[in-house]
Amino acid sequence: MTAQEAVAPERRQRRWHQVHDRLYEAACELFLEKGYAATSVDEIAERADVARKTAFNHFPRKRDFINEWGSRRRRQVLAALSPVLMADPRLEVVLRHYFAELADINLQQRSLTICMSKGWRESGGPFDTDPHELVDVLRGFIGDAVARGEIPAAVNASHMGTVLYSSYFGLLYDWCEGPEDVPPFDLNEAFTQLLDVFLAGINSL
Repeated sequence: MTAQEAVAPERRQRRWHQVHDRLYEAACELFLEKGYAATSVDEIAERADVARKTAFNHFPRKRDFINEWGSRRRRQVLAALSPVLMADPRLEVVLRHYFAELADINLQQRSLTICMSKGWRESGGPFDTDPHELVDVLRGFIGDAVARGEIPAAVNASHMGTVLYSSYFGLLYDWCEGPEDVPPFDLNEAFTQLLDVFLAGINSL
C-alpha cells in the first residue's frame, strides 16, 4: 500500500465529518429561524450546499438531527465530568455535577433547547424507541454505585435511571415554557431539589 492509499481513508472520513457537521449546523440554524416542523430536509441540504441524497445518507430522518443534538450534548457533559469521575466516582458527586452541567448547557443554549425539545415532542417524544440515550448514562451511574456497594443492592438501576430520566425531561419541558429570554425558574435549583429527593429515597431502601 502506498502512502497515498493509506491517507485516502482518512481524507474520506474527514470529508464525511465535515459534511455531517455542515448539515447539522444548517439544521440548527433553520430550526431556530423557522421551527422544526416548518423546516424540510431539502432546505437543510440546500443551506448546507449538499445534495438531497447526501443529506439523507447522513440523517435518514429529520428527527435524527435531534438525536445528533442530544448526542453532542452528552459528549460535552461527559467530557466536562471526566475529571470529577476520576477524582471521586461517588454517585452523589457524579449526579450533582452531571445535572449541573446539563443545567448550564441548557441555559447557554436556551433557544436551541426550546426548539429541539418541541421538535422531539412533535416527532414522538422521549418515551419512544429512540431516546437520547441519556437514560442509559443514568442507569450506568446507578448500576456502578450498586456494584460498588455504595447504595443498597435493592436499588433497581434500570428503574431508577428511568425515574431520573423522566424527571429530567419533565422539568426541562416546564423550563422551556415562556419567553426565550426569560426562563420561568432556575433550572439548576430545580435539578438540585430533584437530586435531593432522589438520593434520599434510594439511600432509605
